[in-house]
Amino acid sequence: MSWVTNSVAEAITQLGEAVERRCAGHAFPETTQLVRTPVALMFVRGDRAEPGATLARQVVSSFGYWNHESQEYLDLVFFGWFKDGVDVGFQGHDGARIFRDCCEEIQAMSRWRYSGETDILLVDFDVAVTRDRHVDPTSGAFSFKHCIYLPVEKMIAEHRVRSLDALVTELVRAAETVYRASPHKGSIFEVSDRVAWTRGRKSIWDTLRKVILGDWSRVYDELRPFAVCDLRVRSSEAV
Repeated sequence: MSWVTNSVAEAITQLGEAVERRCAGHAFPETTQLVRTPVALMFVRGDRAEPGATLARQVVSSFGYWNHESQEYLDLVFFGWFKDGVDVGFQGHDGARIFRDCCEEIQAMSRWRYSGETDILLVDFDVAVTRDRHVDPTSGAFSFKHCIYLPVEKMIAEHRVRSLDALVTELVRAAETVYRASPHKGSIFEVSDRVAWTRGRKSIWDTLRKVILGDWSRVYDELRPFAVCDLRVRSSEAV
């Protein structure tokens, strides 16, 4: 589904409640301790001039379509955007303060850094399963252990993807395949695998994983689209 939000805390609440609804009536085995779903954190500024403004217009035009297509397969979270009926827009007042605050909070929670353009950060969202085999929506949290960082405008400039619409569609289709194979258990690793197979470059992705995982100093130098990296904050870096 597509979500608009004013804060990271609000996004977590929205996602936790959504996971609870999706899991209603689902029988979890005794060994299941958490439900996991892939989430795309969408950092799209709607107050930019061209060429970045083109991507913001794609969000406005495609929001409803993405909401329908993504369903329970992939949640798209748009920080600093609003939805009023059928109207969707960016909250650009006060120097896009809401958007900036959300970026800063995600940066404090992880080792991701905003490019200043249009970014997508794919993360896992984990929700605990209680002893009575129900989902606890208040336990929801983003996991930055396995992430995919997609600098969208750089990817478009390098002809790695045609448009934001094409990229979102590719991610949703990969997430749908993962979900249908293992409902409520799919992770960013599986989404990455699916994209890799679709593009026919599985060996390249596996090599990149071995090089990147656990070595943050090389992530931005060697990271390629759809490679998985660990963006957790190390204890020595915690503020």
